[in-house]
Amino acid sequence: MESCKILIVEDESIVAMDMAEMLTKVGYRVLPGAMGFREAVELLEEERPDLVLVDINLSGDKTGLDLAKELQNTYHLPFIFITSHSDRKTIQEASATLPGAYLLKPFDADDLFASIEIAMANHAEKNKERKNSPPDIRVEDSIFVKTDRNFVKIKIEDILWLEAEHNYLYIITEKTKHIVRSNFRDFLASIHNDRFVQIHKSYIINISKVHSFSHTDVVIHEKDLPLSRNFKDEFFEKMNRMA
Repeated sequence: MESCKILIVEDESIVAMDMAEMLTKVGYRVLPGAMGFREAVELLEEERPDLVLVDINLSGDKTGLDLAKELQNTYHLPFIFITSHSDRKTIQEASATLPGAYLLKPFDADDLFASIEIAMANHAEKNKERKNSPPDIRVEDSIFVKTDRNFVKIKIEDILWLEAEHNYLYIITEKTKHIVRSNFRDFLASIHNDRFVQIHKSYIINISKVHSFSHTDVVIHEKDLPLSRNFKDEFFEKMNRMA
């Protein structure tokens, strides 16, 4: 079984290094860390972790509480707060974001391991309950995108690629370009279509629309799109290549 991928969001480098060492020793895969909200969001899109450790106090204008709301509402990932604050107000604010656990500094490897395993188990159980719920009846070959007044139908097979910008997606077809408030994870979960593959932190493509590609670029509809090394192997596996 592949080891759990964990993202540490902590603005104290020494604390982050100590946690990374603890996690590595017990078999977790530690992703490159982040010190603030915006850096964390970029890594969430690019690395796709299984769980996030979040310090409540982060450098920058947004706190760990802001990041927790993104993890809960946009990325649907389990997360654990790590903090030195145990006052009632902070705990109440943190509890409202539904963390998997709340770890007070200083903590040891056993505390960290137990919190992660419980958070992951609870998250898996919630996903299991969601999958066992009665299925929705839906149109499978299309999505409907909100415009000023109406929802407009877009056939999934007509989508060329999707481009992410912050919390929005641009849906590109040969004739239209629509913008929606969403993310790659939710889009892929909604369409259940294996023709779409991520090639870069900012791009998902419809592989049936690929005209040509190299080790660094993919061409669709005369548009050169970047192929990141982090996603190159998955993309190459999808393509029927002849050397």
